[in-house]
Amino acid sequence: MTITLVYSEKYLEHILSPGHPERPERLEAIVKALKKLNCWSSPNVKVIEPKPAAREDIELAHDTEYVALVERLSRFGKPLDVDTPVKTNTFELALLAAGGAITAGRAVMLHEAANAFALVRPPGHHASRSSGGGFCYFNNLAIMVERLKREFKLNRVFVLDFDAHHGNGTQDIFYDDASVLYMSLHQDGRTLYPGTGFIEELGSGEGEGYTVNVPMPPGSSDAEYASVMQELFVPLTEAFKPEFFAVSAGMDAYVGDPLTQLELSTGAYGWLVRYVLDQAKKLCDGRVVLTLEGGYSLDALAGAAVSIVKVLTGERPALPTRCRRPNVVDELRHKLASYWKL
Repeated sequence: MTITLVYSEKYLEHILSPGHPERPERLEAIVKALKKLNCWSSPNVKVIEPKPAAREDIELAHDTEYVALVERLSRFGKPLDVDTPVKTNTFELALLAAGGAITAGRAVMLHEAANAFALVRPPGHHASRSSGGGFCYFNNLAIMVERLKREFKLNRVFVLDFDAHHGNGTQDIFYDDASVLYMSLHQDGRTLYPGTGFIEELGSGEGEGYTVNVPMPPGSSDAEYASVMQELFVPLTEAFKPEFFAVSAGMDAYVGDPLTQLELSTGAYGWLVRYVLDQAKKLCDGRVVLTLEGGYSLDALAGAAVSIVKVLTGERPALPTRCRRPNVVDELRHKLASYWKL
């Protein structure tokens, strides 16, 4: 079965202020690299043009008032905050980005693709129910998850976010929701925007225990990430037994990223996704959808995306044999013992 890449050249029309790190060249670098290595037009890759999300889709994850605010700001070209400019086409393109994620999710759920990667812009994981920021307007992944839960009667969705920045918006949307287990690996919020994502943030109400934050100290590399995946991700997925995996695929934990201080290799993104695919094949017929988030070193972003697509199409990179357990693993295992048998 083929994999699906969701992409539109209209995503390149999302142009913010001069010198802004979230620029069209990011997506151009990914597409160029995939085409150069025949990962774009091979027989087992299908590139799909997305359809815009409907307003009712957006409102599954965002307050009506906030959606109206983004639309209004876009009409007049006024910024959401100092880092998140809004242009006259922002609302339209944000709908298309969310629609791209939904398009990817439906392709997998309808068995039209084994898995899918939504190469969308603008990104989304900092957008909460009632606010945006951090280059994000609407939460593409959360909107997809909410739509698929309703359309396909999904009861358990595992969300993995390995962007270097904590996905505070995704956490907010699912914080009291026991149907979604949200796990984020990110640089410690004491050292990086948005300053959230600490191990004490475990969810609330029915969702208590269904938020798992893994704040990584600056300098963390492949060895620390491998420990987290083996000792937390794998047992959590097997305890939760998801019916679907959704991944916020930010590629800014790379050693040379200009906005972060983590030290992953580009190859790490391949084996991170292999962990997800292996668990998905074991637990939910391989259903995995990734949505593009951050990553601001163009060469590294392209290399990481190629590593991911190669794994999605069947390549099996070796899993790391060298692990180095960060202190947060033991702390989290202790915190989570009340909720999960790990």
